[in-house]
Amino acid sequence: MDVKTVIRAFRIISILLYLVIIIITVVLGAVALYLAVRDMMSLISPSSITDTEILGALSAVFLVVIALEFVDMFLEYVRTGAVVVDLVLAVVLTAISRELLLYIAAPSASLSYGILLVSSIIALAIAYWLINKARGTQGLGTR
Repeated sequence: MDVKTVIRAFRIISILLYLVIIIITVVLGAVALYLAVRDMMSLISPSSITDTEILGALSAVFLVVIALEFVDMFLEYVRTGAVVVDLVLAVVLTAISRELLLYIAAPSASLSYGILLVSSIIALAIAYWLINKARGTQGLGTR
C-alpha cells in the first residue's frame, strides 16, 4: 500500500465522519428550530409578555443560527479540506452573543462575567474584521 492510497483512504473516512457530524447537526438544528417556534408561539398567548420571555425566544433563535453556521463550516471544510477561520469565528461570535443574551435575561452571574462576555465579543469581532480585511472581502458570502 503506497502513501497516496493511505492518504486517500483517510480523506474518505474523514469526509464520511464529517457527513455524519453534519447530519447530527442538522437534526439538532431541527430540534432547535422546533424550540424556537415553540417559544415564539408562547409569546403570542394573551398573557403579558416579559422581557425575559423575549430574550429566551431570541436565545432559541440563536441556537438555530449556530446550528446553521456549524453546518456551513463543516461543509466548507469538506469542500476545501481546510479550516475556514472566519466561519469558526462567526460560530463563536454567535454562541457568545447568545450567552450574553442569557446573561442579560437572568443576570445571576457576576458583573465580571458580563464584562468578559462583552470583551470576548469585541475581540472576536475585531479578529473577524481583520481576517476579512486581509483577505479583501466584505463578509462570509464572498469567498
